[in-house]
Amino acid sequence: MKKKYLWRRQKLNGLEFLNKIGINDVKENYYLKTENFAIINYAGIQDNVVLYPDLVKVKVALDNGEVCSVECQGYIFNHIKREDITPTISIEEAKKALNKNLNIMSENLAIIPTESKNEVLTYEFKGKIDEREFLIYINAKTGQEEQVLLILETEGGILTM
Repeated sequence: MKKKYLWRRQKLNGLEFLNKIGINDVKENYYLKTENFAIINYAGIQDNVVLYPDLVKVKVALDNGEVCSVECQGYIFNHIKREDITPTISIEEAKKALNKNLNIMSENLAIIPTESKNEVLTYEFKGKIDEREFLIYINAKTGQEEQVLLILETEGGILTM
C-alpha cells in the first residue's frame, strides 16, 4: 500500500510543481518509469477537451518525489485558447467509424496534432479488441478516422505507439 501511496504522491508533486510555475490547466496522461525516475505526461485541458499538442513532461524522482526536470516546449509553443472546439457530428455518429469489435472503455473530445503540424478536433475512444487496448481518434467535424494508437502497458509504464 505504501508504494501506491508514494506513486500518487509523486504524480501530485508533478502537478503541484506545474501549478507553481503557472501551468494550471492540465491533467495527467501517461507515464514511463525508468531507473529511479518517472516521466509523467500532462496534457492541456480546455472546456473538458484534451489538448495533446500542449503536452508537458515532468521528471519526478521515485524515491523522494522531487521534481527533477520539466519539458514544456509543446505547452509553451502551442497553448492558446482554441476558438472552435465544438464538434459538428455527434459522438454516436463518430462511433459508426469504429471497428465493431471495439469494446469502448472511455470517450471524450481531444485535439491531436497532425503530421503536417496542424491540429484536428477529434473524439478520442479508448477501447479493447480482444486483450489489446487502443486509442482511436475520429474527426469530430467529418467523422473520418484520424489516428489509431496501440496502448502498451509495460513494467515501466503506459506508452502509446
